[in-house]
Amino acid sequence: MPETADLIVRNGTVLTVDPERRVFTDGAVVIAKDRIKDVGKTSEIVKKYRATKVIDASEKIVMPGLINSHIHFYHHMHKGLAAENLGGWGWSNWVHSKIAPKLTAEDEIAGGLGVLVETLRSGTTTVLEAGSYNPHEVIEGVADVGMRAIIGIRLFDQVPAMAAAQAPLAQDTDTCLKRNETFVSKYKNGLADGRVMPHVCIIGSGRCSDTLIVESKKMADRHGMVFNMHFARSAEEVAASVERTGRRPVENLAHLGVLDRNVVLVHMIHVNEREIGLLNDSGTNVAHCPATALKLVYGMWKTGTFPEMLKAGVNVCLGSDASDCSNYQDIVRVMYLAAVLFKDYRLDANQMGAETAIEMATIRGARALGLDKEIGSLEIGKKADLIVIDMKGAEWLPRYNPIQNLVYSASGNSVETVIIDGRLVMENREIKTVDEEKVLARVKKSSEGVLKRTGVSPFNTRWKIV
Repeated sequence: MPETADLIVRNGTVLTVDPERRVFTDGAVVIAKDRIKDVGKTSEIVKKYRATKVIDASEKIVMPGLINSHIHFYHHMHKGLAAENLGGWGWSNWVHSKIAPKLTAEDEIAGGLGVLVETLRSGTTTVLEAGSYNPHEVIEGVADVGMRAIIGIRLFDQVPAMAAAQAPLAQDTDTCLKRNETFVSKYKNGLADGRVMPHVCIIGSGRCSDTLIVESKKMADRHGMVFNMHFARSAEEVAASVERTGRRPVENLAHLGVLDRNVVLVHMIHVNEREIGLLNDSGTNVAHCPATALKLVYGMWKTGTFPEMLKAGVNVCLGSDASDCSNYQDIVRVMYLAAVLFKDYRLDANQMGAETAIEMATIRGARALGLDKEIGSLEIGKKADLIVIDMKGAEWLPRYNPIQNLVYSASGNSVETVIIDGRLVMENREIKTVDEEKVLARVKKSSEGVLKRTGVSPFNTRWKIV
C-alpha cells in the first residue's frame, strides 16, 4: 500500500543542491508535516506515496528556499532618499544622521514587514537581519510572516573620523553588551515555532572596539548563536585598522581569537591572500553583497577576492543588503551579479558561474547560519523549505538549460509558490500568512511620517521637477 504524506510537489525540474548536486528532470518532493520525506523521479514517487495535497510542477523548477544572509529592516524606510553619488561612507553618514535617529519602532516594524514580503515573493525563505534599533518590537512584529528570520540589534561603541556623523547613535561598551544580552536571552527560545530567532549582532566596520568584538563573540558562544558584523568593506577601514593595531581587519580578528564557524562577516571586499587563509582555517563565513558593493563603490573590481575565497574553501554566501544601498531584495538578481561580475573582473569566463551562485544562495547560506543540517538542500529528513518557480514566461524560452535561465535570464518574479516548514506560505503568487495590501499600506503610512519628521526631499534628482 502507498505511504501517506501531506504534500507532493511533482512533475518538476528538481534542483536538490544535495551533496551529489542531483537534478531530477521529472522529479518530485514528498512532504510529511514539516519534513521532506522523499525526493526522486515522479514515476517512482507516485507509486510509493499518496498525499492530501498535490502540486503539479510541470514546466517549473522545484528547489530549496533561497537564503538571504544579509538584510536590514530599518533601512527600508530610507529607500530612495539618499543621493546616489555619495559613496560608502558618505551614504552611511547621511542616512544615519538624517533619517535613522528619527525612526520609530513602528517604522522599523513596517519596514521589516515590507522587506519580508519582498523577499518572500522572490523566493527567499530564510533571512539574517543585521540589526534594528528597536529589536524587541521588531522581532515580535514580523514573526507572523511565516519565514525563518534571525534578527539582531544595531550596536556600536566607537565613532572613527570617517563615521563622525553617526556619533549620536553610539553607546558605551557596557551598554552595548547589556542590551545584546537582554535581547538574545529574552528570545533565545524563538518565536513562531522556532522559525524566528535572535543572534548576536554588532555593526563592525571600524565602529566597534576590540573589547566589544571579543565579548560579543563570547556571548554568541554561550548562547550557541551566530555572531554577525560588517567587516573589511572599505579601504579606509583597512587603513584605520593598520594604524590602530598594526594589523589588517581580518588579521586583527584572528589576533583577537574571534574567527570561527559561527561568525558571519559581511561585505569583506578588502581581504588579501593571507586573510583568506585565516578565514578558511577558522571556518569563518563571508556574506557577499555585490549589489551594494557596486552602488556604493566599495572597490570590488579592484580588491574583491570572492573567487579566491571559494577556491581556498571559505564558505561564501549571498546577501541583498539594505533597501537604500542595493535597493532591492530579490536574491535571484543578486545571484546574477555573483555569477557574472568576476568573469569580467578577472577576464576569465571560468570564474564563478550559475551553479556556484545557486549554492551561495542555498546550502552555503544555510551553512553560514548553522542550519545546513536542516535547510539549504532538498534531502530526506531536512525541513520542508522549498520554492516552485514558473518557467513558462518569455524570459525562460527557449528552455534548454533551466539552471542558466534561472540565474542569467529570470528574476524572483517567476517564483510562484513558497513552502516553509511544510506550510504553504505563498501559493500561486498569493501570500497566505499576512495581508499584503495592509502591509504595503502600513509601509506607505510610515514613509509619510518619516518624511514629515526628517524634512528631507523625497525626490532627489538632477532633473527639473515641475
